Amino acid sequence: MENNHKVIKMQHNHQYSIDDILGGKRFRSNAKDSKGNYIGIAVALQQALDYVNPDGIVATMPELIAAKIKADSSHHFWQSWYCLHTEENIGIDKKGNFYNRNEPVLVIVNGGGILTPNRIRQAYNEGLINNSAGYRNAEFDGLLEERLPNEDSIHLYRFEEIKNGVSNLPHRFGVVMPYKMAQETKSGYHNKKLFMDNPLVIARVAVMEHLEPYYERAKDPDKDIANYHPFKGRQPYPPQGRLLFLNDYNYLDMHGYCGLHFYGYFVGVAPGQAGRACQKSSPTCRG
Repeated sequence: MENNHKVIKMQHNHQYSIDDILGGKRFRSNAKDSKGNYIGIAVALQQALDYVNPDGIVATMPELIAAKIKADSSHHFWQSWYCLHTEENIGIDKKGNFYNRNEPVLVIVNGGGILTPNRIRQAYNEGLINNSAGYRNAEFDGLLEERLPNEDSIHLYRFEEIKNGVSNLPHRFGVVMPYKMAQETKSGYHNKKLFMDNPLVIARVAVMEHLEPYYERAKDPDKDIANYHPFKGRQPYPPQGRLLFLNDYNYLDMHGYCGLHFYGYFVGVAPGQAGRACQKSSPTCRG
């Protein structure tokens, strides 16, 4: 399938291009613990981070969306599902840092946040909540202060800022939206208008210019595309979070039901790899 869609530039560590992500290395694990529960997400994410650290990246939802828009239909991004280095966290904004005081919020974090491999393993040992990691209040409160547990900083955008358009988004950033807004969005198949107008879709994709081209590439024969979430009826306390998945041509594209007891499949880009796997036809190919 020929692809003529324009892909908006995103600001990555070391200026990684979409072509670098298209040529990224894959890390997959279907490991289980002694009780037979899948722990592959923690295992595969650790493998990917070991490969890319300290200056590489593990692909996020916005980055893989951009890469799939550009990729040929034969590329493995269109032939398999992937876990993303994108987490969705819910909890209470006690101080009203983004909306009202004591309002439940959803915080989407791209590029690494609370859920490190060790933190995921800790959640396995403590027991998952709704197939998500249960957080300490301090972890979620710190995130809303734009501070991660390892003391790294992260910039969080309000949903309205993302909807209005933000240029040159970094690899690591977050999006905050009222939890009620996310709960009220449709979970399932969407026609084009519903997909383009869905606030949760907008927050997950993050780059407004990518909504329409991704829909056109991923829609099924009935011109529908799926966006799922588990938020209807779920309480935002205790604070909790899990990682997102992006599916293939099965059209279950932005899959929010999968939890942390699953097998993992990530894409990593290391500094030495950058530029080696560029498509020859790409105007952004370097060396």
